[in-house]
Amino acid sequence: MRRVAVMGMLLLAACSGPSPVSMAPPAQDAAGKAFNSPPPGMAAVYFYNPTNNGPAINVTVGPMVIGRLAPMSWMRTELGAGWHAISCTTANSANPSSITVAPGQIRFVDIEMPPGSAVCSIREASPEAGRAAVLAGQRTMQ
Repeated sequence: MRRVAVMGMLLLAACSGPSPVSMAPPAQDAAGKAFNSPPPGMAAVYFYNPTNNGPAINVTVGPMVIGRLAPMSWMRTELGAGWHAISCTTANSANPSSITVAPGQIRFVDIEMPPGSAVCSIREASPEAGRAAVLAGQRTMQ
């Protein structure tokens, strides 16, 4: 009987598979949650997914995917001043947007796949909402 239980646990572990998103080490998570100013001439943009479940979502700035967000995760990137095309994409959807940033700014962008939706959503959030979501989540690797 014990052998059957062990085999069942191994099978369950094999089915769960690896996480679709790699998480950053705790030190990098803590550093980002300090909300330090960006380097001179740059702006910091935090992308976050505040939902409790859903698919991994790719985040694109210009033509480059900068990372993937899982539920309750976030990432930070520094951008030069000016206008930037941004988008969220999943296996079955894409949603474009844009953001204009100035040197020294810290901005927050909420990216999620609302329940029942066929398309990921992307919208700028207030600093209060963005900081709260980042503090509640985990940093992803980029």
